[in-house]
Amino acid sequence: MKRKILAGIIIALVVAGAAYAQFAKPEQAIKYRKSVMFLIAQHFGRMGAMVKGETPYQQDDFAQNAAVVDMLAALPWDAFKEPGADKGDTTMSSAVFQQPEKFRAAAASFESETAKLADVAEDGNLDAAKAQFGKVAQSCKSCHTEFRVK
Repeated sequence: MKRKILAGIIIALVVAGAAYAQFAKPEQAIKYRKSVMFLIAQHFGRMGAMVKGETPYQQDDFAQNAAVVDMLAALPWDAFKEPGADKGDTTMSSAVFQQPEKFRAAAASFESETAKLADVAEDGNLDAAKAQFGKVAQSCKSCHTEFRVK
């Protein structure tokens, strides 16, 4: 497990470095953003399967996935700021540019809720993890409702 965590940290550092680089084209920002969101969805889905009882609850796996989601939660936001990143192969709404303060508040809420999930997951209390998982899911849904093209 320690190797998995170390590998995750190394990947995070590489990805985080890329996140702060300017995007040469809007398509690069879209690709970067979609990649981060794909990873978030994969790890969040693993926890969701445990929360729903579809797979057995494994506290270590749940905590590791929560930590990965928490780490990834800070990465996609700069890629939303890129001019033209709401055009092309994306579901990003132009509302991101029209309501930047509201979008940033939604992003901050997501980051805050994922940090809480990572903390709760470490404690191993399944009921508390389920409750916080629901708060993260609601944070996702509210942002998608406001800032995603349907």
